[in-house]
Amino acid sequence: MALKLIAKQLEELYQEIPEDCGFTAGPLEDDMLHWEASIIGPEDSPYKGGRFWLRVDFTADYPFRPPKIFFLTKVFHPNVEPDGKICVDFLQEEWKPSYTIGYILMAICSLLLHPNPENPASEEAANMYISDPEQFNKTAEEWTKLHAPLDV
Repeated sequence: MALKLIAKQLEELYQEIPEDCGFTAGPLEDDMLHWEASIIGPEDSPYKGGRFWLRVDFTADYPFRPPKIFFLTKVFHPNVEPDGKICVDFLQEEWKPSYTIGYILMAICSLLLHPNPENPASEEAANMYISDPEQFNKTAEEWTKLHAPLDV
């Protein structure tokens, strides 16, 4: 069941996501359970001008369990662990089987615009986001230029 649903979601992915969102996503080789995706940093964020690569690993019991998604690109963000794991409730205890990969990618893009410092994965980034937003934006922009340049 998981493979059929994943194939269907891949087929519908680009109908679901607006063209100007700057997403790519698809299976690695011919393995429908393991994908690579990219997100262009949102314009109104310190991540603008960056392309962020992600790994998406579906489980055999998808959609009843969320896929494991993590950033392959280093990103300075309150909700991303240093190893790239994304810590958000919609990929954990608030997961719903109705969420599609398109929805998840749009939600991760939204997370780049609106971090949740109340539930941090990176204490350093969360503390800076709260106590010194200007320094947070500067650091996130520097990391974006260093680790996620669009022209590479």
